[in-house]
Amino acid sequence: MMAMTPVTSEVLARIAQAIRGIRFGSVQITIHDSRVVLIEKAEKIRVESPDLNQGGDALTSSSPDQSPGGARAASRGAHG
Repeated sequence: MMAMTPVTSEVLARIAQAIRGIRFGSVQITIHDSRVVLIEKAEKIRVESPDLNQGGDALTSSSPDQSPGGARAASRGAHG
């Protein structure tokens, strides 16, 4: 069994920031050798319009993080 690597407060803060930054969606954390190496977030935006809702459901769009540096920048501090 491999020894567990502690998660730094910086990584925890970046995960919390990703969670707070979206209203609907998901946060995916990728781990290699017991270390967080990538934090990705996907936000779902529901678009509701009277024309779209007549005879069908509202559209749901999924897009990756659009903030400067994106989710990949959030994981840079996790390599250390």
